Amino acid sequence: MQTFVIGLIGLLLSCCLTGGAWAAEVVDVPLNATRSVTTGGHPAGLPSFFGPSDYSYAIFRFTGLTPGQRYQATLSYESGTDIGYGHSWVDGNPFGREYWSFTGIGTGTGSGPRRESQQTFLFTVDPTSSCGDLYLVLKSNRPMALKVSLQRPSGVSKDSQDRYGYYYVTDFDADRTAPFLLKRCTAAAVKPASTLPSGFVEVPVNGNASVTTGPRPAGLPNFFGPGDYFYTLFKLVGLVPGQRYEVTFSFDFGANIGYGHSWGDGSPLSRDYRHFTGIGTGTGSGPRREDHKKFLFSVDPHSSSQALYIVFSSNRPMPLKVALQRASGVTKDTQDRYGYYYVTDFDADRTAPFLLTR
Repeated sequence: MQTFVIGLIGLLLSCCLTGGAWAAEVVDVPLNATRSVTTGGHPAGLPSFFGPSDYSYAIFRFTGLTPGQRYQATLSYESGTDIGYGHSWVDGNPFGREYWSFTGIGTGTGSGPRRESQQTFLFTVDPTSSCGDLYLVLKSNRPMALKVSLQRPSGVSKDSQDRYGYYYVTDFDADRTAPFLLKRCTAAAVKPASTLPSGFVEVPVNGNASVTTGPRPAGLPNFFGPGDYFYTLFKLVGLVPGQRYEVTFSFDFGANIGYGHSWGDGSPLSRDYRHFTGIGTGTGSGPRREDHKKFLFSVDPHSSSQALYIVFSSNRPMPLKVALQRASGVTKDTQDRYGYYYVTDFDADRTAPFLLTR
């Protein structure tokens, strides 16, 4: 499929279309992984059981859990922001009819001095479980940035204290809330009708995020594409003015999906957004194989912001992984093992450096 700039074409295609519901993508968190997100609008189809419709949400799925094994999940965020939040631990897709909530906790980030904070949770998967997925529905009364990680137990206990003297570990086994019996795999495998990530999926330097595009978010301008396309909103964070970076899209080649991405300064849901560039292309229709597309860019030294936004769209739901790192040495003349050029250099094209001020 021929590459084209999507800004004007997206506008022409979608000027008369309206957006779909903005709902939550289920963000997968496998063992030894960390995911960074910001909670966003109430997902369409999420039962009212999980919280008020004017709250912000993120839905996580711990994957690859082994029956009989014990795990440690950690929520990391900034304390002192005075945000109320809560989370429910669930067997089965919370959008389905057969989910089961094991437990729920409501708390807040506090209103004291700003500092990084963590809450750690220990649990065991019941040995008789037939499923390896556990869902975490997190809500907050305002958008809340956080990281969620999963690992084997590190040795902490409910009596462990952080460096400030606070207890920060909840042991669901000790509380007899666990072991969690996971048996609703069929319901878990069903995607919600709307699967756009709740809020922006944050990708820090040396980090990555795996998602599947979902229906168009409410409030996204028609400029970004048709109302019946599928979207994910990425926010690259921690960018340093004057530095050069490399973004990698990884996906399944041969899936015959058309997709595009727009790069800009400021939230694409706001009126202050500034568009830098956009590209439209496709995954191709040949034999299935993993494929990568890389993008090189510099951040203008005069930038006052450290965030760059990418609006990713596709004509069908598209699983992909997005990674951010310092430039690795590839160039626009680099070829993959199949002989294809796969690197776009925005600096060489004079599209960048990107001046980030919003």
